[in-house]
Amino acid sequence: MTPPNSIKKHNINGGVMKAKGTKLIKNEDADVGIGTLIIFIAMVLVAAVAAAVLIQTSGVLQQKAQLTGKEATAEVSSNLKIISVVATVASESATSLDLGLEISAGGNPIDMTASKLKVKYIDADFSNFTVFTYSEDRQLDGDSNVLSSGELGKLTININTLSPVQPLGARNTSTVQIIPEIGNMVIREITAPSTYGGNTRYQLFP
Repeated sequence: MTPPNSIKKHNINGGVMKAKGTKLIKNEDADVGIGTLIIFIAMVLVAAVAAAVLIQTSGVLQQKAQLTGKEATAEVSSNLKIISVVATVASESATSLDLGLEISAGGNPIDMTASKLKVKYIDADFSNFTVFTYSEDRQLDGDSNVLSSGELGKLTININTLSPVQPLGARNTSTVQIIPEIGNMVIREITAPSTYGGNTRYQLFP
């Protein structure tokens, strides 16, 4: 009986030929060529470009967020208030209105010039932007055209010069809208009394 580890082959001449053994060679060396190096460099460049784009995008978003925050703060912090309304009266009708204005503590200054501030007068027969005059009863910053915190401003609407003429008669109602360049619109509804009592000046609010 032939041993199991002994492998024999017969040649064509009938002789016996021993098979040669097979030897496996283990090679752990990596093959690094030009192609592999190019791929590696390309991956590094792609990662660098992606990082630069992310950094730039985050910077732009941060700037936009800061700008939006400043605008929102300005909108909220203007706090323009109408603290009084006094009418000039003739023939039992108000011919002009003096609106006392102030800004709440911490509010931003407001440019009161006609190019920056808009005033709209509304009643039963009239609804349009109108001209006005502005002055300050108490001035702190030296600029009579800018209402700052702590100052008292006076905005005058001559309703007798509106076209058509719109004097505010007894029991009539009108609305004044003040729209600053920055900040919220201020609305004040004004109701005339049942009689002005012969007065030439009459306080309608408060």
